[in-house]
Amino acid sequence: MAPKKKTARGKPKKKAGIRAKVAKRLKPKAAPKMSEPRKAEIPIPVQPLTRVELPAREPVRISIQNIRGETAIGDLLVAFPRTREVLVRNGLRLEAEDAGDIYMTLDAFSAMNGLKMESLVHDIVDIAKEPPVQQPVPQLAAAPAV
Repeated sequence: MAPKKKTARGKPKKKAGIRAKVAKRLKPKAAPKMSEPRKAEIPIPVQPLTRVELPAREPVRISIQNIRGETAIGDLLVAFPRTREVLVRNGLRLEAEDAGDIYMTLDAFSAMNGLKMESLVHDIVDIAKEPPVQQPVPQLAAAPAV
């Protein structure tokens, strides 16, 4: 067996580990030097950026007549807040981790919860037709006459 090579300090030289071998292999190689002179680049004219106006799109207005399976739950809750109780009763979760549920359509909601879409829409339309409950206005006491 041959004696181990020693370093300048007199200690035996360590073999290169796996990491050092892999790092040596992964080192990027220098690009070969070009012997030809570079060709002159042709400048391309650059046009200034312009703002593109999107066509004005009127927001969808939900009425009782156009509540359908394609209606988004969030739009429905904004237009008819009382429909929330029907949706919650049928499985709508409004916790923070389920916030994506408001982007779901009634079709998808009914399919996920095993409901018939027609009966769900019928229940929602019935509750949307009811006028909102008015909160009683507190009576102010009349000021005593002086």
